[in-house]
Amino acid sequence: MKKRYLSFLLLASAMSACDMKPMDHFVLRGTIPGAMDSTEIELAIPGENKERLKGFIVNEQFEFRGKLEQPTLCELRLNNQDICDRKNIKEENKIIYADINFFVENGELTFTTPHVDSLPHSFWKYDIRKEKNYTLTGSPAQDIYYAYQQQTIPTRHLLRTFRFQKNKQPEDAKRMVAAQAELARQTWEFIAGHSNLAVNLVLVEELKKEPFTYDQRYLDELEQLFASYRDTCPGLKNFRQYLKEASAFAQGKPLQEGKVITPKGDTLSLLAQLKAGQYTLIDFWASWCGPCRASFPHLREMYKLHGEKVHFISVSLDKEEKEWQKAMGEEKLPWSQFLATRALSKEVGKYYNLKSIPTFLFIDPDGKIIFSGHSSDELEAELAKTH
Repeated sequence: MKKRYLSFLLLASAMSACDMKPMDHFVLRGTIPGAMDSTEIELAIPGENKERLKGFIVNEQFEFRGKLEQPTLCELRLNNQDICDRKNIKEENKIIYADINFFVENGELTFTTPHVDSLPHSFWKYDIRKEKNYTLTGSPAQDIYYAYQQQTIPTRHLLRTFRFQKNKQPEDAKRMVAAQAELARQTWEFIAGHSNLAVNLVLVEELKKEPFTYDQRYLDELEQLFASYRDTCPGLKNFRQYLKEASAFAQGKPLQEGKVITPKGDTLSLLAQLKAGQYTLIDFWASWCGPCRASFPHLREMYKLHGEKVHFISVSLDKEEKEWQKAMGEEKLPWSQFLATRALSKEVGKYYNLKSIPTFLFIDPDGKIIFSGHSSDELEAELAKTH
């Protein structure tokens, strides 16, 4: 009799499980010990219809409800500045701005952390090492993403340290490039070893490179990472479209013709400024661009080291010639200076996928582009390869 009763319970339980349907929405509940009552909390959901769920922490707890079509990497933001202002709290360690990224998907989700102080703070205070101090249960996608975060914490922390490091030494550029390569290797292997499409589409962003820092073979291998997926989600379509567009900016594309103006007002061919059999560096900048002018001291150092083998050229994208002339007089750069004509200024975006400045183009002796970037540190590592 007991066996029959037990069998009935098991059968009933199995039938009940079969009848259960996946939730068509999510309920995210969280506990953050030490958080002040009325701390503002927000769940930012990216996508075509960007959404921000807003609320407050009460009794160290919060709750959000929503609906997602697919697992999505979201950002949880905490901010108690308003509470501190009202209570006249001035201690810096009491004011909390925190940013936390995790995957949200439909279902019952639970967020936990030991204490509010253990969470990564926002902006320049963000500490990658603190990503181990919170968990989200109920999301299979987050389980995979969390594993990636933990595996890559040392490399990502090292890279972030390099980016904010002051008084960098020449060897630091090489170490940063090596760390970037290591993170790319870890990311590539992780994607190859996991089949969660939502997570892999987020991680593959780490493998997208600057124009002219990859060849077509690299793009083909990147495509193969996702060749087995037959999903029609927008993210996968966008990724495959990226691969098609990126082909136009693979290494080996010839530098395009354009007209530039000399400091004396003469109009010359840009291609004619390349020196046969020599590498050429073209620095696109403008007088109003702070980061451009901040890079000049480093460029001067590189010019001293590599100027005999590398031909340096600066091309300003200033609209006003007088502003360019004024900046040249202030900077007194020791290499060739040109102003892009209006026509060239309009074309550089299309030619080189140039979206911001400074942009450095490195040209090989055959007139083909082999590197493009915005960081003088990365440029230094690239120039070192010419020796």
